[in-house]
Amino acid sequence: MPSEAELRRAAETGSPQALNQYGVKLRLDGRLEEAVEVLTEAAEQGSQDATANLALTLLSLGRDDEAAAWFDRNGPMGALMARRIREKRDERDAPGTPGQHGS
Repeated sequence: MPSEAELRRAAETGSPQALNQYGVKLRLDGRLEEAVEVLTEAAEQGSQDATANLALTLLSLGRDDEAAAWFDRNGPMGALMARRIREKRDERDAPGTPGQHGS
């Protein structure tokens, strides 16, 4: 596997594939906020791999609504994931549900 420095240099070219690889490296290293920035750039360029990796990273950060929005952009399987995230949120937020936020 290439070093972080090599991945960063490749990502600086703006290639969606290189950005995705660097974003995944950051994610694996636990640098989730940095990974979101890099993966967002790649996803906005249309990289389906980056879109999925971005959504997974956002889930790791507890940013479920954002994750669902990115999953929606990643084809039928992504749309299924987005629907499940929203259903889980709706169940969690339903009145009378243990752990409900609010009154």
